[in-house]
Amino acid sequence: MSEEKKGLFGKLFGKKEEAKEVIEEAAKDVKSEAEIAIENAKRVADAAQKKAETEARKAEYEAKKVAAEAEAKIEEAKRAAEEKLADAKQHAKDVVTSKAEEMTSKREEILKDIAAKKAAAYIEDYTVQANDTLSHIAMRFYGKATAPYYTLIYDHNKEVIGPNMNMIQPGQVLRIPTLPEDLK
Repeated sequence: MSEEKKGLFGKLFGKKEEAKEVIEEAAKDVKSEAEIAIENAKRVADAAQKKAETEARKAEYEAKKVAAEAEAKIEEAKRAAEEKLADAKQHAKDVVTSKAEEMTSKREEILKDIAAKKAAAYIEDYTVQANDTLSHIAMRFYGKATAPYYTLIYDHNKEVIGPNMNMIQPGQVLRIPTLPEDLK
């Protein structure tokens, strides 16, 4: 029985040894599979990282491309705005020049009209004789020697007569104005 015991004990130990070997073998297999899984996970992670880097570079390229296009559009808009501003300034300058020329032309026409009216507003030039007075001159040209008539002659000849209407001198040349409607 003791051999039997030994045999049984040996068998148990043998099975235990076998189990230990199976466990060690299984552990090796699990370890090997784990290492393979780790390697595969590393490869997948590396591939994902490379893909993410590629996508990031692509996104960066696209962003730079969009930024460059936007910058080009901004420059084009700026250039167009500067051209429009220059055109508007030139147009304003042309309008001002045209209006100034038009106003100068109108001014010249008005001055000519005024000069023509002034020239037409006088009957004739009269040279003052000795013993003449403005009332005598008014009587000669208008047929009346009252204040409104000789004052009219004085008002049109102040620069010749001076500040005192009673101080006319022989030899002075007076312009005799036509009568306004209210004195006719």
